[in-house]
Amino acid sequence: MFLKDYIVQFNNFLPLKTVSTLIRFAQTKNFEEAKVGIGEGRVDEKIRKVGRYVLSPLNKSLSDCHWSRLLEYKINLFIKQYIINKNLIEQFPFGMSINQIELLKYKKTNHYKFHIDHAKTLERSLSAVVILNNDYKGGELVFKNTINDEQIKMELIAGSLVVFPSNFLFPHAVKPVTEGIRYSIVAWAC
Repeated sequence: MFLKDYIVQFNNFLPLKTVSTLIRFAQTKNFEEAKVGIGEGRVDEKIRKVGRYVLSPLNKSLSDCHWSRLLEYKINLFIKQYIINKNLIEQFPFGMSINQIELLKYKKTNHYKFHIDHAKTLERSLSAVVILNNDYKGGELVFKNTINDEQIKMELIAGSLVVFPSNFLFPHAVKPVTEGIRYSIVAWAC
């Protein structure tokens, strides 16, 4: 099937010791309410209810710089592997570069309805989701086939990376968390 062919999960992305340290780092941060829409966006909890913390190498915190650079480097390596494995070199002859990395915190009832990551004014080619933990209930990462509405549920393995195209063929959602806290990293390449 076409959709499944282009959603790739790398189970060896981060060692569990690194994941544990990253979660401890996340627990020290003040998350803002994530918004929907282009530009400034707006908070709409019916569509998206999740805490968001932007990781940037320009932050004054050395820890933020460290995590931002490490994740950018690692995600870029795996995206290059994805492009090679899927024979997409002609589509991306100059490679890709990460343009944004966010740390997400889904508490009980938090979710994100089906959406796509690319828009006319928000050009993203590939999306990446790093699963940091799996000691919660609910919070499944689900893709919907736009042709037949079949849903593909990802197996959430701590330390894994999921890479997929950002375009309209890959709507995805995070189902509501019913117990515990779900931590993840999202990044986009263009």
